[in-house]
Amino acid sequence: MVKKKMHLFQFLCVCLILVSALLSAAVVVMRDAQRGQAQMVQQAEEFYKDKLYMRAINTYQEAVRRYSTPNNPAIERGILQIYKEAGKMEAYYDLIKNRIDEQKAQKEEYLELSQLYVDEGSIPRAIETLQLGMKRYEDAPMKALYEDIRYEIDRISTNVASVKYPQDGWYIPYEDGAMWGYMNSAGDMMLEPQYEEALPFSGKYAVVKIKGVYTLIDSIGDWYAIDKLGLEKVTGMSGSRIIGKKNGKYGIYTNTFQAVTDAVYDDAVMSANGLCFVKQKDKWALIKSDGEVVSEFIYDDVVRNSRNEAFASGYAVVKDASGYFIINESGTPLGEHHYADAKGMEGGLLAVADKNGRWGFTDGVSETVIDYQYEDAHSFSNSVAAVKKGGEWGYINAENKVVIEAAYEDAMPFYKGKSIVKRMGLCEVLTLRYFEYF
Repeated sequence: MVKKKMHLFQFLCVCLILVSALLSAAVVVMRDAQRGQAQMVQQAEEFYKDKLYMRAINTYQEAVRRYSTPNNPAIERGILQIYKEAGKMEAYYDLIKNRIDEQKAQKEEYLELSQLYVDEGSIPRAIETLQLGMKRYEDAPMKALYEDIRYEIDRISTNVASVKYPQDGWYIPYEDGAMWGYMNSAGDMMLEPQYEEALPFSGKYAVVKIKGVYTLIDSIGDWYAIDKLGLEKVTGMSGSRIIGKKNGKYGIYTNTFQAVTDAVYDDAVMSANGLCFVKQKDKWALIKSDGEVVSEFIYDDVVRNSRNEAFASGYAVVKDASGYFIINESGTPLGEHHYADAKGMEGGLLAVADKNGRWGFTDGVSETVIDYQYEDAHSFSNSVAAVKKGGEWGYINAENKVVIEAAYEDAMPFYKGKSIVKRMGLCEVLTLRYFEYF
């Protein structure tokens, strides 16, 4: 046993000697590398002093290629500045691009390359570069430039005065004064006005009313189902479910006009997540589309959003005796704050009002993240919110900066990069030009 311990001790001693030798050798190699690199850097500096820029750059580059030392990053940044001083801007920006690809670039390099793209009119490339930079650095100038460039819009004018906000895709129900049809976001008529009523499309289908009968149609107007129950009204549709009214009561039906349950209510709101708010005796409850109860009849009000739904991004707005507040899909309040008034959830910050009717915005946890100051507002979606000030509507970002000037008589939230506004009595479709890069 004593011999075994002695052998183990001797083995460990040998290992320690070997490790020490290797470390010593590594230190020698590093010192030699630093010494060799320093000599090349000194030579490059002499070239630079004589304004022999390309010889200086070539020598610096060789010093980086030949040796790997802690000084390499500083040398690479020095090469950048020589390119700039020499007026070799194409090579300068090419090197920045390479450094970004290799995740070596400083925040100033991301900003400079982005500004070049802006000056060239290559806004998508600027946006992508800024997004990469902001992932690595918390930088106010980068964020400011990003916010300045990403909200450019395209406008399409129509000769239509009355529309319903689309729910899924951009087939827009519109009225010609007597009948309803559908147009696309370019203002082109897709289905001519021929319907007494027209609901927004949900997926491939929409419910319309033809000669007093509710009918399910597809995007080219072909019929897929006809109501034989005698529904008095269809008020909402989501996926394969609709809210229909019969004998003065609302129920949940399939889009082929079959009752899902026998339960009927005084009112009902369907959402794309399959949850419904239903009303009985002036109180609202949250249920699933098959009738399963999520929350009992405890709410005084439920707020619909621009797409005639209650839920967006997993949250809805309801009211109790203390005011309006946000709940999740389980009916759990998001925060403790209650508000005198609120708009429907659109997928971002919620528009809320104080007792004086001034509107601001909340994340549901803080009382407000944008103070009460607007005459009216819609909740945030696609990073912007429609607000009314001085009698006109425009759009702000989350920093409360105007990004689309107030020039409209009315304005709706953005949805999938598009919105509907009204100017001089007619509707226009706004498109966030760079939405796909958000």
